[in-house]
Amino acid sequence: MTDEAADIIVARELVKRYDRDRYWSALFAPEPVRGHLMTLYAFNVELSRIPEQVNEAMFGEVRLQWWRDALEFPPSATKTGHPIADALAQTRLGCALPDEPLNDLIDARMFDLGREFMADMPALRGYLNRTAGAVFRLGCWIAGAREDVKRACEAAAMAYGMTGLMRALPYHAARGLLFLPPSYFAAHNVDPHALLHGEAPPQLDRALTYLRAEVRQHLATFRKEAAKLPLETCPVFLPLALVEPYLDALARPGHRPLLDIAELNPAVRLWRIARAHYSGAM
Repeated sequence: MTDEAADIIVARELVKRYDRDRYWSALFAPEPVRGHLMTLYAFNVELSRIPEQVNEAMFGEVRLQWWRDALEFPPSATKTGHPIADALAQTRLGCALPDEPLNDLIDARMFDLGREFMADMPALRGYLNRTAGAVFRLGCWIAGAREDVKRACEAAAMAYGMTGLMRALPYHAARGLLFLPPSYFAAHNVDPHALLHGEAPPQLDRALTYLRAEVRQHLATFRKEAAKLPLETCPVFLPLALVEPYLDALARPGHRPLLDIAELNPAVRLWRIARAHYSGAM
């Protein structure tokens, strides 16, 4: 087995463990696109897990800087010895990936290290476009679609990203973080600081109901834009097949938004992804 093949296996296993929805989706892509998507998703996993792996923001900044430095080297340069970085170099080389969205993804993750709240909804949308949106855009690039994908990727990022943040609200609040802006909660008469103490007033349900409605609008926009995309991009967007069932789980009677992380049966998730692939409807 070559070093390149071994690096891709490591990337694939990392995605399988920490981002199962994208892992299953990538399986429906042909090779070599599949391997490159796994590498991209592994890179995203590496960045997203940094806050969990450090005790101080400074150490997280050091790790993010390491990734910036790694991108400074030409993809054909000497290997770093880090399997994900080396696999990413091969993907950058093989797909001629642009560096700007990769660096945007790194820069956006700086927010994850701090204790500041998201400023407002425009700031949240910018964050999602630079994280989830960058992953969708780079995925389209890998699949061969390099033009006219911006609007579809932005809508996909808003739908998938906001859903993920609502699902992760218990986890983030327990860590003293609010990725959903305090100004949004305040507009619905919800004290954001109370959320961090585990207090869920009745108004919280209304605030999240409005947010779920916004997500459904973004999903409708994505579906309209997706009709213009080449079929090769379908595996990139398959995770969006889970947005509606996740929203339904978040709206289920008895769901506690600060205590319960809305989950779906793994078999159901895989079935929905497979159905979306074969039907072309997400």
